[in-house]
Amino acid sequence: MPKMVLLPKLTMSLGGYIRETVQPYEEGEAEAFPYQNVIVGNPLDEPVKIDVPAYDDEWVERHKDLGLIVVPISTEDDFVGIFKMVQNKVKTTQ
Repeated sequence: MPKMVLLPKLTMSLGGYIRETVQPYEEGEAEAFPYQNVIVGNPLDEPVKIDVPAYDDEWVERHKDLGLIVVPISTEDDFVGIFKMVQNKVKTTQ
């Protein structure tokens, strides 16, 4: 699986790194990713490799387990407000 490096104290939007459709998979073989976007923040003092693109629900939990701040975004959410909130958490985390 391809990886991307998330630098220390950086916040990113993964909107362009999400598999939104299940084509060309057969019925029941794959499910669509349930979120429109995912905001990922790295509060750590070291870079972290993350898997891209995001394929499934377990992606969120796997990356939270790495110590990252991961916030899934749906169409009703305030993207800019949530992005700034995650950015602030990343900057204030010791």
